[in-house]
Amino acid sequence: MKQAIEFSHTLQQFLHVGSRRKSHISYMIVVHEGAALFRLGHQEFLVPKGQGFWIPFNCLHALTVLPGSRFDTVSFSSRLTTPLCREAGFFAVSPLLHALLDELQRHQSNPTTLTQPQSVEKNLLSVIADQVTTLRVSTEVICPGLNPTQAAQLAQLIKGEKITAPAMLEKLPTYLGCTVNEFEACLTMREALRLSRSGRQPEQIAQALQTSHQALNALAQPILGHHFE
Repeated sequence: MKQAIEFSHTLQQFLHVGSRRKSHISYMIVVHEGAALFRLGHQEFLVPKGQGFWIPFNCLHALTVLPGSRFDTVSFSSRLTTPLCREAGFFAVSPLLHALLDELQRHQSNPTTLTQPQSVEKNLLSVIADQVTTLRVSTEVICPGLNPTQAAQLAQLIKGEKITAPAMLEKLPTYLGCTVNEFEACLTMREALRLSRSGRQPEQIAQALQTSHQALNALAQPILGHHFE
């Protein structure tokens, strides 16, 4: 990081599959469209539209972002002396934080409309830093807004198991930002990428996923933006 606190706004056109790693910074994401998945240990958490998630310094995690998702990231350098939350988890996006992120996004989109743009961005980020000092996070649920039965079925879906309850098939797209079938296809391609990174060949990957190389290619083009090699 060049600055102690940095902001970025991202439109993730295709599937992003991050590796499992320890964070060298602390950071928050706030999802505006689509959804993201954070893996902490053996548990995976779904961050839907309107929700925020916090990752502290040195936290072992993996991030997956679904195609078409739009989100903000605010990163905090480990050099900061300001006390930051040391736990990972969901946090409530306050009206003030939402407004600050909107202003930062407008500022980056139209920097020439503001005087002393670097100073303006620095001031906005300083206010966010103040907000973060009182951040309260939770990992009691895998997705805010779902009851225990619904959360259990979402966990089943994330593990690659089928769900058939009509009520869930109707409700989950609101949280996933896509249909259940599209989500399942993204998880298939995520696993294919992970196997590829471990050194498996395409035909071996197709066999492990009980599909064909041709089927993986058909999924890869809209999800990854390229053929699966």
